[in-house]
Order: sequence, then structure tokens, then C-alpha cells
Amino acid sequence: MADFLYKGVVDWFLDQMSQEKIVPGEKMPSLRALSKELSLSLNTVIHGYELLSKDGWIESRPKSGYFVCHRSERKPALLLAGEELSRLKADEIKPAWSCLSHRGALVDQSDNFVSSLSGQETGALPVLGKGNLESRETVCNYLNRLGIKSHASHLWLGHSPLTFFTQTVQSLTLPGNTVLVLSPCDPRITTTIQSLGRKVISISAGERGVDLDLVIRCLRDEEIHLLVLPSQFAFPTGQLISNLSLRRWLAIIDEMKLPTIEWDLCSHLAYHPSATLTYKSLDQSDHIVYIGGVESKGAGLSYSWCLPGRHGALLEGAFLGADMALNDAQQVTLNDILKPSSKRSLTKRARNIWANSEKLKASLESSLGERVSFASSKGGLSLWLYLDTPIDMSNMTSLLVGYRHAIVPGELISHEKDANHWLAVNLSLDDIEPLAAALVDALMIEETPSEIDEGTTSDSESESGDEESLINPEELIAEEIIEEDIASDSLVEDKAQTDSKEETIQQTSEAKSEESESKSKDAAAEPVYNPMLDLINHDFG
Repeated sequence: MADFLYKGVVDWFLDQMSQEKIVPGEKMPSLRALSKELSLSLNTVIHGYELLSKDGWIESRPKSGYFVCHRSERKPALLLAGEELSRLKADEIKPAWSCLSHRGALVDQSDNFVSSLSGQETGALPVLGKGNLESRETVCNYLNRLGIKSHASHLWLGHSPLTFFTQTVQSLTLPGNTVLVLSPCDPRITTTIQSLGRKVISISAGERGVDLDLVIRCLRDEEIHLLVLPSQFAFPTGQLISNLSLRRWLAIIDEMKLPTIEWDLCSHLAYHPSATLTYKSLDQSDHIVYIGGVESKGAGLSYSWCLPGRHGALLEGAFLGADMALNDAQQVTLNDILKPSSKRSLTKRARNIWANSEKLKASLESSLGERVSFASSKGGLSLWLYLDTPIDMSNMTSLLVGYRHAIVPGELISHEKDANHWLAVNLSLDDIEPLAAALVDALMIEETPSEIDEGTTSDSESESGDEESLINPEELIAEEIIEEDIASDSLVEDKAQTDSKEETIQQTSEAKSEESESKSKDAAAEPVYNPMLDLINHDFG
């Protein structure tokens, strides 16, 4: 009887889902409210929620309640770590405007999240230097909650994280030096480094980080002058790297005495309530220059901060000359969003982004069906899609005309061979339906010519064979009607020829079907990738 009562909660949930009264991303009723609605005890409802959480229907978020998750019908897309280095050649430099034009797809699209508070003068003069002491102390308190020890006297505030990055690269390296970058990453990183005349070596990361043995071989064999690390959720996939991998990274940096930049603009967008561990939080020797911030699509609505570490004496002059100071109104707004008790705090914004991501997944999968699968994500502002058919360049260009602030092509953020199959979608979009319809049209346009020219499966081949066998008798009947005066012996010869044609067509169709069956058996016999091997290789070498 008790088991039946527990399942009653599950049945109620499935019924609400079938009627679309509860959709992915929405908050579940409180335990007490559902207990009263279903006339069940509180313990019974709690156990029912535990069953739903175990099956992946809902997720518990401390101090927030339970939220509905999207359960995909397809296996998640695997983003595997690269097995070799990628050397970005000078003639392969992505145009700077193409990378900057997609900046909107990597920042928050909300109009109200970082807008200036009412009553503030937006035209106030900027504060020279690092920024107001009160604002720097607020940022330091926020960083301390992330586990990053900082002092207000060492912190710089600015309006552009990319300016901090550019000045750091110029100060720590010389033209012709080699920079090691982990990808996939913000396309502005690699483009900026190359435009400054530096060489770029890229190592692709999987869902649990990079192959550290490959990193060690690269540092041993190549003369690396600077290391760029996208932080936990700065990857478009929103990864969560294990603590062991982070500690191994810091051991490598300390041993090599290697200047390092950590690009971290998404630590506040974790899908779990606990603080996100960053590389900088483990940095005891101050080799890492930490660049963080909050970016928005509006002009003058982006805020950034930088901890120069032991490179402060070298970087402070460059930062001061770049003139990146925030005005008083911007600093008041920054103080407001960094306070955990604020109505528009980063924590609350992370919950909204998470809820919206579940809605986007459900909408995209219902529109694209089997054409798309999603990479598993633990946070961040981008949802990575893997398309079974890459979008043609011309179709992608027309798609980006209307949605360059919503999507980023995989070629800009990854250097692997299958990069054209990937697409990053902004999770702060309010309406995904137009984009989903445009993706469907782009994929349909791409598939139509191939379906007309040649069949892709044995079924299409057999259908084409059947069509040919039906067309030939009709042509013969038409010839008989037109040429009524042909002798009977010639008609017999024509029938014999048609019979031979039908036999050859059937033989070819049977041979093609046998070949397709043998290919499917060979494909089924291929070994399945085991993600545990990825965990063992990356965390334990």
C-alpha cells in the first residue's frame, strides 16, 4: 500500500506532464502544497519526489525547491578530448569582425539584468585607476565566496574583459611567441592572440578536461611563453572539471613557472548551489592572471575585474593606459548584482538561466527530433548542439544573418575535425521557436539534394529500383498503342527484353540490399565508447 502511495505522486507528475500543465524548467509545487492537494502525508510526497529525482524527472536545488528537468530521448552528445595538438596557421586566422559579431551569443541577452539602477546618472565621469574602494571590496567579497583570496588593493575594475586580456597578452609576450590555449573557448581569445602576432597551439578539451599527458609533452617539446585557461564554465559546453585535474594543472604551472591567464566570465552560472572551484582558487604562487566579469548585450552594460597576481607591477601601467575605468553609476550597479541578497543577484540569475535551458532543450528536440543531441552541461551560458548533418556554409551564412546573437558555429570555438557538426546556442534567449524553425529549414535544404540525387539507405535504393521496374512496362504499353501495326513476333521480342530488364533490376536491388545489410552488421560490431576511460585518463593519467 505504501509503495502504491509513492507511485501515486509519480503518476500525478506524469499526468501533469502529458497535459503540459508542468513543462521543463518550471518549479514544482512545494512539498506541503502537494501533500494537501493529493491528501497524502508529507513523508509520502518527499519519497515520491526522491523517486522522480532518481529517474531524472526533477532536480533539487537547495533553498530554491524542485525544478522539472528535460529528459531527452536521445543519448547525449560526447565532447571528447583531443588526441593531438592543433597549430593555428597564420593563413587560418578567423576575421576579427566575424568573432566579435558573435559576441552577443556568448553574453546575457537580458535587458534588465545589468541595467543601471533608477535614479543614477549614467553620464557620470569615470573614476580614474582601479575603481572605487567600496566597489572593489564588493568584488573581493564575491571572489572570496568562490574560494579566490583577494585584496581590494590588488583588484582592477573595467568595462571590458577583452581589453584586460589584450593588455595582458601584449605585456607578458612578444610578437612571434607561442601561446597554448585550451579549446573550445571564446573565439575572441584565439583571434586576439593571432591578431597581436603571436602563434597559437590549441589543445581540445572533453567533458572532463584535457589529456594532461598531452599537455606535459607539449610543454616539454614546444617553447610555450603563455598559457590561456578557460575556467570551469567559460567553455561553451559548461563543463565541470574535477578537483584532481585542477590540482594537477597547478602543479604543472608551478613547476614550469609559466605565466597563465584564466578567462572566467561564467562562474556565477553553475547549475548547483555550491561555489565553483577555479584555477585561481588553488593558485598559491600567483602565476595566474585572473580575468572575470559579467557581460550583457547592451552598450556600457559590461563589467569586468582582473587580479594581476605577481605580474601586477608589469600590468598596472598597461591597464592604466587602456583607460577602462567604470563611472559611478556603473559601479553602483555592479555592487547591487554582486550582493547575494539583491533582487537581481547572480545566484538568482543562474536559476533563471538553468530553468530556461531546460525549456530550450525541450523545444529544440521537439522541432529537430533525431537530427540533434545535446552535450551534457553543468553550467554556463551556452547550450552545445551536435547536428547529425552539418549545415552547409551558404546556409549557415544566411542563418547567421538573422541569428548571429543567438548561435555560434562550431568552427569558431573548436578546432577538431567534427567542429562543423557543433553549434552553441545562447541560453538566455526568451523565444527559441524562430531559431528552431530556421534550423529545420537549413537542415531540410541541406538534405534535399542528396535525397534526390542518390539514396542514402537501402530502403531508398529499393524504392528507386521498384520505380524503374514500374516505368518500363508503361513505356512499352505506350509504344504498343502508338505502333499498332507492328508484327506480333516483334512484340514477343520486346516482351522478352522487358522481362530480362526486370530480372537485372531485381538482381541489382537485391545485391544493394545485401551490401547495406553487411555494412549495418559491421557498424553494429564497432566497439562502443566508454566514458569511464576518459575519466581515468584525465584524472589519473
